[in-house]
Formats: sequence, C-alpha cells, structure tokens
Amino acid sequence: QAYHACISFLDAQLGLIFDALKSEGYWENTIIIFVSDHGYLLGEKFMWGKVFLWDMCTRVPAIIRVPGMTEPGSISQSLVELVDIYPTLAALCEIDAPADLQGISIVPILNDAGATVRDETYTVVRRGNGEAELGRTVHTDRWHYIAWHDESEELYDLKNDPEELKNLARSVEHKAVLKQMKSRLADSMEMAKSQKR
Repeated sequence: QAYHACISFLDAQLGLIFDALKSEGYWENTIIIFVSDHGYLLGEKFMWGKVFLWDMCTRVPAIIRVPGMTEPGSISQSLVELVDIYPTLAALCEIDAPADLQGISIVPILNDAGATVRDETYTVVRRGNGEAELGRTVHTDRWHYIAWHDESEELYDLKNDPEELKNLARSVEHKAVLKQMKSRLADSMEMAKSQKR
C-alpha cells in the first residue's frame, strides 16, 4: 500500500507542476522531460526488490513534451536509453553536444511517434562488488538477451512471451538468435571500452 501511495503522490505532484507552468504562462515555452528510476519487483517471477535485468525491471517511465512539436497523448514504441536525454535536449536547444556521447538525439520520434531511433538498447547491473559481478543485457524490439557474471544466460522472445516466462537460451531452435544477440552485446561492450579510453 505504501508503495502504491508513493506512486499516487508522485503523480499528483506532476499534476501540480503542470498546473503551475500553465498558470504562470510557461506552458508553451518549456520543454518537459519526466523520467524515473525503475520500480521494485513486487512478487513478479516470485522476486522482490531490484538488481534484475528482465524487461519489467529495466523499463522506466518517460514523458516528454515539446511545445509545438509533440502530439498530446501520442505514444512511441521506439527503443530509447536514458543517455539519449542530453543529446536530445542539446538538439532541441540548438546547442552543440560533444561528439563522443553514447546517447543519440530522439528528436525524430518527438516529431513523429511512429519513427524509430534505436535498433537495440543496453543495460548493466552490478550484484556484489567489482567488474566481475556485472549482469549485462541487450534488448531489441523482438529479443532480449541477458548475460550474467557466472556465465548463465537468458533469451526471451518478447513478441510471443512479453512477460519473459520461458528462457530460450538452451533452445536448439534459437541458437542463431542467441549467437546474434551475444554478438550484439559483445560489440556494445567493445564500443563502451573504446569510448572510455
């Protein structure tokens, strides 16, 4: 009850901010980007808490309003990452962003909710201490691959199994998909390392 009360309270505060922007005359010249941390599992998959990499654990709320650009009530299905916020704001404000950013501007989907800006997204989580205990995941519109530090793997077909109940990592039929997703994750890790140098 307390968890749901917290969410309801937050929703009410967002409404107060929107009302204030309107009453003070800033509604039509203010870009709004509202995001949050992902929530806790509350018994889904018999788990409680965080530090998981399933789709339901890595998605976050995201509301973006750009006066004169975004359509009220429009919903985008495009994959995006939180690192995309900075380059998006830079583009909207006509500011040059550094060339070595990992994020990309999502202005195309603000102009057209049916547009796509990413083919895949990545998430990393740490269990315990150190680099050796990381879990990593790559996510496309259809597939979700998770690799853990103990070499265990998970592969889910989000089209046919959106709740990720059936792990296909050991499925003979899905060997090619598993190989492709592993390769995508390895490529993303190499790119991240090169950007740190």
